[in-house]
Amino acid sequence: MNIAYTLGRIFIPIIFIVEAIQNFMAVGEFAKRIAATQISIPDEVTKLLVYIGNPPPFEALAYLIIAVEIICGLMVIIGLKARWAALILAVFAACTIIFVYPFWEGGADQIASRTEALHYLSILGGLLLIVAVGPGPSAVDDR
Repeated sequence: MNIAYTLGRIFIPIIFIVEAIQNFMAVGEFAKRIAATQISIPDEVTKLLVYIGNPPPFEALAYLIIAVEIICGLMVIIGLKARWAALILAVFAACTIIFVYPFWEGGADQIASRTEALHYLSILGGLLLIVAVGPGPSAVDDR
């Protein structure tokens, strides 16, 4: 059982890391996809962007998302503060369902959105198991 749990802890965050790398390779397109979701960025946040070179707000958000996916994904894989990292990824997965795949709104791509939302819901379930049980065996936190 220890091996199965460790493999599960390793496999779950792989999707976040792979997606983050793909999005990093085309960060401009990723920023456009984020903007298409019509998420509003508060004025206070855009004022803070001046301190990091004043990038376009959605591009800055894209880089933030990429960083969160990679850092938290790696933390879960190696078992370093895996509960916290899994909780952050769980919130991210829930936000993805709500903002990116709102299948309940209907539309031409309702079936595709529902399928993607269910994928993220399954991943959310696995992440919540890590939050509840912890990193399990062979985690960095155990050493």
